[in-house]
Amino acid sequence: MTLSTGDHIPSLEATQDNGRAYVPTPGRWRVLFFFPKTATSHCQLQARQYQAHLADFQALNVDVVGINGDPRQEQLAFRGICQLDYPLLDDGQQRISRQFGLLDEPWPGEQVRRPRRETFLVDPSGVVRRHWTQVDAGQDAPNVLQSVRDLMGGESRQLLV
Repeated sequence: MTLSTGDHIPSLEATQDNGRAYVPTPGRWRVLFFFPKTATSHCQLQARQYQAHLADFQALNVDVVGINGDPRQEQLAFRGICQLDYPLLDDGQQRISRQFGLLDEPWPGEQVRRPRRETFLVDPSGVVRRHWTQVDAGQDAPNVLQSVRDLMGGESRQLLV
């Protein structure tokens, strides 16, 4: 079952692409965007859009986190190609994607199941406040940023619980 608005997310005990444990920053909101494959132009576009808007998210007390199941070496290459400054979580065991209910059937010619491209806005207490399905890779970051601003009721306040 896919998590949706109002659900509590499972604990995100994960390793980042750099090998370090991921620890959410207490008191901050999170954008969790799942993407299927590092070596595709759509996934790179989505990641670059989040990087382009990263300062705007951070100014609003929101962290950005990408989640993908490709091997860590591919994630590291992806980070370099896209010049990313936010965490990428290693979901090679597909535990996170499974917990969020996002695994699709294998792509043609592949054996591995990949997560659907979906995005979650999570408050500091771990509750999903918004959930986007059928995400447009090029518009995801600006759409989510606008939703954050709408939740705040203006651009000058930070999101608080």
